[in-house]
Amino acid sequence: MRRKGFDGNFALLAAGQGVSLLGNSVLDLALSMYVLERTGSAAVYGSMLAAAMLPAVLLAPLGGVLADRADRRRLMVWLDVLNGCAVLLTIPFLRGEGGVWAAGALMVVLSVLGAVETPVVQAALPQAVTAGALEYANAVVLQISMLSAMAGPALGGVMFGVFGAAPMLLVCGVCFLATAGLERLIRLKPVEQSPAAGGMLRTFRQDLAASVRLLCREQIALLGLLGLTAALAMLCNGVAGVGAPFLIRTSLALDAGWYGAAGSALGTFGILGSLAAGFLAGKMRGCLHWVLAVMGVFLLPAGAAFLMNARPLVCYGMLVAAFCGMQMCAVVFSVFARSAMQRRVPGQMLGKLMALGAAVETCGQPAGQLVYGVLFDACPAGWVLLLTGFLVLALGLAGRRVLARLGL
Repeated sequence: MRRKGFDGNFALLAAGQGVSLLGNSVLDLALSMYVLERTGSAAVYGSMLAAAMLPAVLLAPLGGVLADRADRRRLMVWLDVLNGCAVLLTIPFLRGEGGVWAAGALMVVLSVLGAVETPVVQAALPQAVTAGALEYANAVVLQISMLSAMAGPALGGVMFGVFGAAPMLLVCGVCFLATAGLERLIRLKPVEQSPAAGGMLRTFRQDLAASVRLLCREQIALLGLLGLTAALAMLCNGVAGVGAPFLIRTSLALDAGWYGAAGSALGTFGILGSLAAGFLAGKMRGCLHWVLAVMGVFLLPAGAAFLMNARPLVCYGMLVAAFCGMQMCAVVFSVFARSAMQRRVPGQMLGKLMALGAAVETCGQPAGQLVYGVLFDACPAGWVLLLTGFLVLALGLAGRRVLARLGL
């Protein structure tokens, strides 16, 4: 369906994101299967994954500065060219004794490039659409991301079983290079840049200081939104990321098929959430805090079912329903929160603020997973779910004033 404010630039940006994200999703599976097949150790793969996540947090501010200082279209093109070349150059090393190290190095390189690419794409989006179409555009980008996350592992699993890791990396490298070709055709509106401070390090410090001043003095509501997002990431990603596998596989003693079905349901409801966000564009003024409150309410029946020691399938159904409802609400909140930031931040500072938001959310996720790992071991699952439900409900109600300042 054609939306006002969408044009060929957005279509190219969305198509490029689709090809790139699908390649990333297939690549993640290929690397994980390759490392596990060669080493037989989940600890080795887990260590590599943890090491690869660090650049996403540590280099996010640098990625934001580059997103604001460089030509965003050219930067997207070169980043995908580098992604493609890194993947293709890794293929010859996979057959040797150092194949595992080559795979680990590739994971780190891709993480470094991704730390720059994420804020660049998010900052470029307002240049590709009109201000009134931001919610629709963010919803479409999220739909593409979720569809890629669902289709990638399924496609990758078949490809890995038939062809092995090397052909999969070849396909992924071509996907990145094809994305670069699409991005070369994008034409973005120019953004006025603030003068550089003279020297890369001084400019980096100047830009970060300007971002802090913007948040603390001019856009205090956005600072509150970042805090709200971090708290939400810690609570919701913690309870779902730890709770879903632990409760389904350990507490309820259900096999992996039930867990896989839950994952498919979550992906489906994530897509439904992005569709709902597009439908609700322009209709959420003064209402977004209720979306957060409802997220907490979804957890309460699941907590009650576990406390009453209901039958395993009853508990499973309540738990999956709770997490699916939360997923749908979280996507709606994400679309409107991201659009509010893109709309209120000046174009020459948008990359830095989007990078900061991504870093804050990334930090909240492992913190929540650590806390909930301890909680689910130490406390009855029902009480953990109920407590989290009430905390998220309270978070939504407490965030009403912050969201109202943003017109949400």
